[in-house]
Amino acid sequence: MNGFEQRFLDVVQRLDAAKYAESLEPTALPVEDDLTTEVAEILTDGKAPIPLVVTSKPSTVTASNLLQHRESHPYVLDLALLKRYGPEWFGWEHETLELRTGQDFAAPVGALNYEKLQAVKTLHYVDTFWTNWEVFAPCAMALNDLFPDFEMMQVPTVAQCAVAIAISKLIREDVPWSDEMKLYLESVHRFNSVLCPTAPLDFVSVDVTGLPINVEEIHTRWPFVRRSGVVSDGDDSVEAEQLRRMLVVHTALMEDRERLRAQLPLLLHG
Repeated sequence: MNGFEQRFLDVVQRLDAAKYAESLEPTALPVEDDLTTEVAEILTDGKAPIPLVVTSKPSTVTASNLLQHRESHPYVLDLALLKRYGPEWFGWEHETLELRTGQDFAAPVGALNYEKLQAVKTLHYVDTFWTNWEVFAPCAMALNDLFPDFEMMQVPTVAQCAVAIAISKLIREDVPWSDEMKLYLESVHRFNSVLCPTAPLDFVSVDVTGLPINVEEIHTRWPFVRRSGVVSDGDDSVEAEQLRRMLVVHTALMEDRERLRAQLPLLLHG
């Protein structure tokens, strides 16, 4: 089995719904928790909660426009080049990559997708995504379909950080997060007023000392909110607002997963 086939099988297995949910929330509190059950009954009038379903518009990414389409998933682009060239492409300059893809695909790699591939190559090649915020930030932008700006500092949102980290975990998980990056990601959470980090950002700790917030209640309610996508509209508490912000992050992760799932079959026909 070659490198492409192994990576393809690995990501298909990871996208199994049950396994993916477990990987996102390995320490989630059990559903039977009294407070969780009570909250669920209040929000659903005693009915069973409806699981969160992420819907998106039909994808226009095809096997023929994969390298040019701005919505192509970064990891699918990585696998497409690994399938055609193997790891040789990691060492190519921009001109070489443009020339070879122009010869071997319908058209050369597009400008935005080139930035995505540069971010992916960084993850393959060096450890600085996990250790230096100056590298993490532009990579996170590219992995979220945005052009990185190397002249003006860009600050990713918590959701963008989560998506970038989820993609990085598909490529490698052998590098520990540096203290600098933990502090940086804590600052991003504070800037976005998200005080309870969730997986894959659960290694980040946000100091809430002195703040009027019940973190234990949030963690207790979160499993139900994560599954159902429901936070009562009439609840204007600090805890409810935090749950809504956490849900935004979780939904972004689910949308990224669905995009990856939808585009993976293109590799079998490209």
